Amino acid sequence: KDWDALKAQLQRGKNSDFWIRKISRNMERDEEVNEALNALGWKVLRFWGKDITKNVDACIAVIEETIFDMRFSND
Repeated sequence: KDWDALKAQLQRGKNSDFWIRKISRNMERDEEVNEALNALGWKVLRFWGKDITKNVDACIAVIEETIFDMRFSND
C-alpha cells in the first residue's frame, strides 16, 4: 500500500536494503499466488487489515459486486 511513498521513506532509514528487498519480494510472491489461484479459477480479492476494520461495509460491497459480476459473466 502506497509503496512508492513507503520505499522513499525506507531509503532514508536504517537497514533500507533489507526492507526494500523483503517488501518487494512479498509483493512478487502475492502476484505469483494471485496468478496461480486465477489459473485454478479463483477470483482473488485482497484487503488491508486496517481497511477491513475501518471500512468493513466498503469491503463487503467489493465482495458482493465481485460475486454479482461473476454470476452474470458466467451465464
